Amino acid sequence: MISIELLRRYPFFGRLDYEQLKALAMIAEEIKLENEQVVIEEGKPADALYFLVEGSVVLYHPIASPQTEGSTTEVPVCEINPGEPFSISALIEPHILTSTARSSGVSRVIRLMVEDLKTAFTQDTRLECLMIRCVAEAAMGRLNSTRVQLAAAYA
Repeated sequence: MISIELLRRYPFFGRLDYEQLKALAMIAEEIKLENEQVVIEEGKPADALYFLVEGSVVLYHPIASPQTEGSTTEVPVCEINPGEPFSISALIEPHILTSTARSSGVSRVIRLMVEDLKTAFTQDTRLECLMIRCVAEAAMGRLNSTRVQLAAAYA
């Protein structure tokens, strides 16, 4: 359980009313990450939605190494900043992680387990709709950032 006030600090949760914030605060857990700690791994089931409170988390994607057959290199593609969610695949079918996330420095995150979210969503379908909308907006923001990076790389 965490404080409702912690959630209220961030625009991501701005559409939620007091009761919805309370429901999330009751199932949320704050976790401290050590430097270089892997939080999620690409290809695994997305069993939790994370939200960065403090520090930095970097998303990586594996790229096949042209020099060594069968090996891969992790390429950083996005830095998560405080106030941003990650592991958003937890709310998007097929609920498989599309990147690996690793902390860069000591960080704090909020973790919302999918099973707990599903229970909260059955009690308040509007909460589910709002959370999915917020996650979709975050995904679109990342997509736009990726487009800018690709344009810069090819310019």
